Amino acid sequence: MRMKAFIGSVLIGLISYGVISARTEEAPDYLAVVRAYADAMIEHGRDRYGEEHSPLFAAALDRETMTLNPREESRRAFGAIQGVREHDRSLGGANPYEHRGLYAILYQLTELTGEGRYAEEADKALKHFFTRCQHPRTHLMPWGEHLYWDFHTDNWSASDPSGPLRDTHEISGPWPFWDACYRLAPDASWRFAIAQWDHQVACKETGSFCRHARFSRHGPGRLREFPRYAGQMIENWADSYSRPENADRERRDELPQAIAALVGRMEANMELTETGHLPAGRDRGNHFDIVWPGSNLELARCLWEASTHLEQTHGELAERMRRLALRQDATFFEAPHRITSGGGFVATLDSRTGRPRARCTNLPYTETWATGYGQGIHAGRANQLYIRQEQLQAGHPDKAAKYRKLLLAAAEQYLASEPDPDQLQKPAALASAIQLMLNAHRITDDQRFLQRADHFARIGIDLFLDEGGPLPKATNQHGHYEAKTGGPRFMNALLQLHIAMQE
Repeated sequence: MRMKAFIGSVLIGLISYGVISARTEEAPDYLAVVRAYADAMIEHGRDRYGEEHSPLFAAALDRETMTLNPREESRRAFGAIQGVREHDRSLGGANPYEHRGLYAILYQLTELTGEGRYAEEADKALKHFFTRCQHPRTHLMPWGEHLYWDFHTDNWSASDPSGPLRDTHEISGPWPFWDACYRLAPDASWRFAIAQWDHQVACKETGSFCRHARFSRHGPGRLREFPRYAGQMIENWADSYSRPENADRERRDELPQAIAALVGRMEANMELTETGHLPAGRDRGNHFDIVWPGSNLELARCLWEASTHLEQTHGELAERMRRLALRQDATFFEAPHRITSGGGFVATLDSRTGRPRARCTNLPYTETWATGYGQGIHAGRANQLYIRQEQLQAGHPDKAAKYRKLLLAAAEQYLASEPDPDQLQKPAALASAIQLMLNAHRITDDQRFLQRADHFARIGIDLFLDEGGPLPKATNQHGHYEAKTGGPRFMNALLQLHIAMQE
């Protein structure tokens, strides 16, 4: 009864703000709907299972009861989702990587409202995760693509315990909360940085690594040297090296060595291709012929950010990192994008020919709306370009202008396109579209983009927020909550829209 009363009170509040009713004349109170989501997760979305309860947030929940069953029961109840691999789902517990949007919301809500409780709850969860869940042998974390912390067993678990990735650590994007983590759990945060050097990199002399590594024991992979993973490790190492609180740490001086090793590996991999594109793998026949421009752009972003931490102490290495980043810009501009003529960005290239290609679920070009695994949309790539052009504005305004032209061409397409509600839609796509509209509005001050962001927000509310409660649905065809499909990102996009409208 308590849960039903809670959901009922939230629904009354959302209806009164025009959040659930479709297309009110007045803009919905996006802050209200985001706060309702945050409040629901804080009060009912925590770990209250097994023998050990904790402040961790569940990565999947029944939206009506706000409860979580063990993995296999949840899998049967929630069903499969097109475009989401079963061995990537965190159905039995917490995966902070999938909840980056929620943590961003909690910290920003404290800034916006002055209520310290939101940041405090985020702090509690992150501190527990880093101090309790880190593996005692490898010091890697149970998060990312294939691992999570199981609430029912109070231990780490693989998303697919019987599959080939049952003991696999793989990060799944940048982690923007290192300031908080070093404040809350400095030793564990440091150990993780060193752990990536020790257990994710197979050869410290050559920089050979793989996106996959054993989680519970030493076992780094080889060959599948995806550039974005190299960049994200480099960014972590540079950040850890530059922190004053780490000045006296043992092995601190190894981190510039680690960065140089991976920079050298990426430089060498580019030289292996006749086209000059950076391939996704080292071994011919094993991702060597594949280029993912989005992965290479993420490498460029990470290198640029990381170089700022090394400028004063390792200036030559920092300059080398920037040169490698600029080479990724050059090859991105050389790719035969069609976005300015109403098509898409190149999503997958052949490293031997430089031509767009299909590979498994990877399409040659991005699409306006897509839900399949490994299929990118224009908005997602354009948001990458926005970040990169910001980095380049001061020293390379010509390249920044090229990126702006491309991302605004993508933004124009979304002024006349919207998702088909009769097809499977995920919150992540709407989140990317809203963010692109906000980015385009920042560049141009064109009110059409802000209005379109509001339009996409209302569509998303119609698709993902209904009588089931304040949590967004996994998709418009699945009634449960699952962070993997981008619900937290969508809610965070609503918060950013609220801020933009206030400004």
